[in-house]
Amino acid sequence: MVEKTINLQNSQPSWLRLEQEFFVELEDSFYWLLSKLDIHRFSFEHDPDNNYSQTLFIWLPLNEWSDKDQDILVQSLISLAKTFELELPPCQWIQVKDEDWSLSWKKSWKPDPIGKSILILPAWLDIPEKFLARKIIRLDPGSTFGTGSHPSTRLCIEALDNDPPVGQTIADLGCGSGILSITALKLGAKSTFSVDTDSLAISATKTNSALNDLHEKNLNFFHGSIEEIEANMPKEKIDLVLCNILAPVIKLLGPGFKKIIGLQGKVILSGLLVQQIKELQEFFLQLGWQVLEIKTKDQWALMVLKLNLS
Repeated sequence: MVEKTINLQNSQPSWLRLEQEFFVELEDSFYWLLSKLDIHRFSFEHDPDNNYSQTLFIWLPLNEWSDKDQDILVQSLISLAKTFELELPPCQWIQVKDEDWSLSWKKSWKPDPIGKSILILPAWLDIPEKFLARKIIRLDPGSTFGTGSHPSTRLCIEALDNDPPVGQTIADLGCGSGILSITALKLGAKSTFSVDTDSLAISATKTNSALNDLHEKNLNFFHGSIEEIEANMPKEKIDLVLCNILAPVIKLLGPGFKKIIGLQGKVILSGLLVQQIKELQEFFLQLGWQVLEIKTKDQWALMVLKLNLS
């Protein structure tokens, strides 16, 4: 059963807001589903003190979404969760005023420390005094691309933080908000070449690079995939490839990694489910790579690769 709570405002409401609590490992899948449904007014509320669940907010025009359409949307979320053998608690529908949707989701955002030295900071907040010594990554997560809350993103940031890419040239495949590219630059990378097949992600990367005062000569972004990296990268090739994408897409991109990476370069793969580790290990072993390290967080995994030169 779907729980519906209608909160009538003093003025005539014009938006419906869906509030759905969910397990954090569903974030990427929910983002994919909503993008496929052409729904763009949504956000994820993440409490840094809660590593297990967060809340999805979706804003929909009231006059365009019938009860039937609302139920279909909720059932789509439920069905997607079931593919991960997860169940969703009842959702809520709330009517909100026109001016509310674009601002109300910001209220619950908090500064989010990751690793030893990184702080993800919503662009509209001041730096808390206790985090002044950290490297600040300012984000406007309005488009919900890569806010740092998902375990796979946190694994990548922690990997960069533990082994800073000082002086390195980075390729960021599926850059989303640009969060990994920006983090790499803040940790000393020389330059990044960031691509995404979603034009909205490229816009988000541009916005966030400006928020962090990064020059375009350092953070280069292109609409497309690995072929754009190959066409635009420097002659000395890439030192580190970041690929925080779901496993099926990683397998499609994998054969192209050798075209862009230097002989001593490394690849950081994330977006993998723990049960996919063995499959990906075997896949890249056949392509001539060796696995240097595997890290896990909740149900998600990160894998570090290097070319097998022996």
